[in-house]
Amino acid sequence: MRAVLALLAFACACLPARAEWRLENGIAMATPDDGNSNITRLVIECGAPFNLLVYASGGPVLPVAGGGDGGVEADYFYQPHRIEAEVDGHYFPLAAAGSDDAVVLTGQGTEAEGYLADLDPGLLDEMQRGRRLTLSFDVTPEPNAETDSPFETFARFSLAGAAEVIGAAMRDCPPS
Repeated sequence: MRAVLALLAFACACLPARAEWRLENGIAMATPDDGNSNITRLVIECGAPFNLLVYASGGPVLPVAGGGDGGVEADYFYQPHRIEAEVDGHYFPLAAAGSDDAVVLTGQGTEAEGYLADLDPGLLDEMQRGRRLTLSFDVTPEPNAETDSPFETFARFSLAGAAEVIGAAMRDCPPS
């Protein structure tokens, strides 16, 4: 019996960490379960139609190759085609604005709008129905030397349990 319990404990310890969605003070949040970025948390809260924020260790979202940013500077704020959300094959172009503590993700607007627009409500719908969310960032204007993708860094979130938590967070939001 001890051998079985020890084997079960070892097997559980070897499984990859899964993002766990939780509700804190009316805000939905999760941690990434895969990626190569310094993103530590994703937050969804009331807004018009909703707010999507990412928190990263050490400032803006950057790759963590080699344990640091490798001298890379974030060059994606207020620019089009630099951030993308993907939920199970459905793609949503995003833009970013900065705040004191977080990167505020918005929909991708026009040049006249400073490339910032309301988030597509379809993204929230897909997050509540989907299995996996990937946020990808094109951090620098240079091509990605490792892949043919323009995105140097990403964070992936399991959406298991997200529907209930996001629903609870959005339940008391004023209509937008």
